[in-house]
Amino acid sequence: MKDIINVYAGIFNSTLDEFFMRRFDCPSPVREAVAYAMTGGGKRLRPMLCYLGAEFAGKSCEEVGDFALAVELIHGYSLIHDDMPCMDNDTLRRGKPTTHVKFGEGVALLAGDAMLNAAYEVLLGAVNSSRDVLAASYIAKYAGTTGMIGGQCTDITDNNGEGYDENALLSMYSRKTSGLLIAALLSGAVSCGCTKEEEIDLLNFADYLGVAYQITDDILDCTSSEEVLGKNVGSDKKSDKNTYVALFGLENAQKKARDYTHRAVACLAKYGEKAEKLTELCHYLVGRNY
Repeated sequence: MKDIINVYAGIFNSTLDEFFMRRFDCPSPVREAVAYAMTGGGKRLRPMLCYLGAEFAGKSCEEVGDFALAVELIHGYSLIHDDMPCMDNDTLRRGKPTTHVKFGEGVALLAGDAMLNAAYEVLLGAVNSSRDVLAASYIAKYAGTTGMIGGQCTDITDNNGEGYDENALLSMYSRKTSGLLIAALLSGAVSCGCTKEEEIDLLNFADYLGVAYQITDDILDCTSSEEVLGKNVGSDKKSDKNTYVALFGLENAQKKARDYTHRAVACLAKYGEKAEKLTELCHYLVGRNY
């Protein structure tokens, strides 16, 4: 699976290179900060999900290049803002200083803003049909208060585990982490003509995958190292954040991650070979060590 991930990452990185060469008009030092944040590695999970959505619907990666770019720009801006002192105050991301550490808080804030606006500029240029409009609307919806921002809001305001039950935590994960995975997968599939039934099954798959992915992140924050993860570890405990591990223990977190993986895979079981890459990716991500 890692080789397949690398292939899709290579496809996306070519799109990103072209974006910086021909399409991104931004003055220094914000331009350098955006490039620093966007070209420093990463799994490129969200672009890959967008590509796999297109393939699931019988089309190719090239059909959804701008949708993949837009989602990854949104993801990149969210990481810049998430790392800042007013949020998680992390100093390491992908094995190097976070953007605000490297460029200062003001430039980092503007870089994130620039990436968000660039994402919607790219999206608007990609809309050529009613299917594209729906695909773009999914990105806007699940990157916003319905999804990622709504979940992040809950994450930073409910920072005391007292009275915080499992359903509330999983709901927050569903918005904060699943949101952009749903946006990526659905934008690729919907723009390429998937059926309504497929759309619903893909949405549920990405939702369950996102929860499993976030619980795995919680586990790795306790069990891995900065050298392996490329980012600060133990920060959840230091900031007394609500995580599945903190509230329910490591063993229960591992069980819950497996449970949500099985739920995700079950959503696509009826599609057989057509969903093979998506189900393999799901198992790979939850079994990862980084």
